[in-house]
Amino acid sequence: MDLQKCKDCDHKSNAKDGVCSLKKAFDGLLLRCVGDWSEAKHYYLRRYIEIFTTSMKDKWPGQLYYIDLFSGPGKCKVRQTEEEIDGSPLIALSSPYAFARHFFVDLNEDVLNALSIRCIGNPYSDRVEFIHGDCNSVIDDIIDRIPQRSLSLAFIDPAGLHFKFSTLEKLAQRRVDLIITFPEGMAVKRNFKKFLVQSESLLDNVIGDKGWREFNTGKEIIEYYRKRLSTLEYQEVKLGDEILIRSTSTNQPLYCLLFASKNPLGHKFWQYISKIDHTGQRRLL
Repeated sequence: MDLQKCKDCDHKSNAKDGVCSLKKAFDGLLLRCVGDWSEAKHYYLRRYIEIFTTSMKDKWPGQLYYIDLFSGPGKCKVRQTEEEIDGSPLIALSSPYAFARHFFVDLNEDVLNALSIRCIGNPYSDRVEFIHGDCNSVIDDIIDRIPQRSLSLAFIDPAGLHFKFSTLEKLAQRRVDLIITFPEGMAVKRNFKKFLVQSESLLDNVIGDKGWREFNTGKEIIEYYRKRLSTLEYQEVKLGDEILIRSTSTNQPLYCLLFASKNPLGHKFWQYISKIDHTGQRRLL
């Protein structure tokens, strides 16, 4: 089975919860199955982590925290190219200036075990906490471990509509910059009509109310979500900060990479690092 080519694989059936059941990584551990658009997502995450830690290390000495609520096993296989790439936890651990603490959360215990093994030997491994469980259920525990006097970066990258607005409300009790993948095309657009007729839908939980039902397009829903973030003191959530991630094969929009900060400086950082996209082309902001 391991000889099967990724491009010929039915990843929907062979990668339950996004974890490949047919192949292992070079180190023999679990892999997350991803599309090549994930490289764009990781590009922006890496660049923001670099500018965030470099610029804030002296203003917040020993008080920078990283939160990854859907961490995965730490390694990904790009199914179009079969290239093995680092996942978001290992990207965060490669920052030239360390976070005081990393919180890696995942619902899959096997995935979290693979990640913990991969962190062995990393110079910052003693700063990592692995938290098994649904991030919506364990968020209180995470908040309790983050001091009031701190600055955090949270990467929120669910495979679907699994992240609740009520969880975000709790996370916003601290100073936290947010990088959120909002599945405009992958989950919202494809299921929009179904969500509309449901009295209680997954999208209600993600948005935090039913106000999105007044709109007809993904763009309008994203704009409404942006306004919902402003109720959590994310007053600097500006139009144009979002990055639309498209399928490389069909050019169809898959999700938006949303950024939010409670401080205008965070948005200056985001606009700076997103001027050039992952292909080297200049973005029109």
